[in-house]
Amino acid sequence: MDSRARPGPHQPAEGGTDTGAAPRRSATRAEREVSRRSEREVSQRPGTSDPRAARARELHRKAAEADELAARYRLERDRLILRLRAEDPASWSYTVMASALGCSRELVALVCRRSRHAVRQP
Repeated sequence: MDSRARPGPHQPAEGGTDTGAAPRRSATRAEREVSRRSEREVSQRPGTSDPRAARARELHRKAAEADELAARYRLERDRLILRLRAEDPASWSYTVMASALGCSRELVALVCRRSRHAVRQP
C-alpha cells in the first residue's frame, strides 16, 4: 500500500508540517526588493536619522489611518443597527441582532442606549 495515498494520524497531510501548521511561504525576490526599497525611502525622510525611528514613525502613521477607518466602520455599523431596530424592533431584538452581526448582545444594547442619550441631550 502506498504510504502517500492517505495521511494517517501520525503522518502530516501533503504540504503540511509535522505540527499541522501551514507551511510558511517565502517572499519572492520582487517582494523582498520592494520591502528593502520602502525601508530605504522611510529612513531617508528628513528628521529621521535612525531607520528604526523612521520605521516607528511609519507604523504610527499607519495605526492612525487604521483607527480612522475603524471609526468610520463603527459609525456605519451603528447607523445600520439603529435603522433595523427602528424599522422592526420586535424582529430585531438585541439577541437576534447580536447573533446576525456576530457580536455581543451588550454591544447592540450599548449602541441603542447611546443613540437614545444623544437624542435627549440638547
